[in-house]
Amino acid sequence: MKTKMKILSILTLLSAVIYFNFPVLPAKATGGGTKTTIRMNGLSADMFLVEEATGTAGFLNVGRDEIANTTILDFSYATPDTVDPEIVYLIQGSGEIPNSAFTISSTTAHLAVTTPFPSHYCVVNFVTADYDCEDSTPITFDLTWVKNGYGSIHEKGQRTQTFGPVTIKFKGEYESVTALVNGSWTGHISSDNFGNLVDSKNNTNIREITLAANP
Repeated sequence: MKTKMKILSILTLLSAVIYFNFPVLPAKATGGGTKTTIRMNGLSADMFLVEEATGTAGFLNVGRDEIANTTILDFSYATPDTVDPEIVYLIQGSGEIPNSAFTISSTTAHLAVTTPFPSHYCVVNFVTADYDCEDSTPITFDLTWVKNGYGSIHEKGQRTQTFGPVTIKFKGEYESVTALVNGSWTGHISSDNFGNLVDSKNNTNIREITLAANP
């Protein structure tokens, strides 16, 4: 599969989850996997994590829960194997970060953090959906959002999205405006990646992320 087609295929599977950005309640083990429930009430930002040179594609959400006064980062991205077109390497993580690591307004946002929680590294067969996951190292992010005025979204509803071992369920309502995102995350560069600045408009949104146990 060509690199651009692989990026589009991964983004198609992940696109439905990029708009939902929420702070988190503690993860619970589920037979070797994890289940994380995230709550959002406040401002947040999201983006597609895309690097065409390596074929990497995924998403990132970061937001503050004004009720609990906590900030949560949630991300998932995959890079194709350079030899086997059926294999992608998935990096996933979610957890609380310092409030000072994320600043946001109606027009800009900035994330600068090395995750204080481990990430998860999964080898996923893009065709058969077989996978194997293990704990991995923290990821460093330095990303800046700038509103571009291209578009906006008001969405209310619920959705379930699955990619390999990761399943994400969302229920809630929010408004967002489009932004361009530049910066870097461990081993990758973001250059005018598409993103959003999001406002829950005093709604409390719930997102549930499940990383399945190894089969």
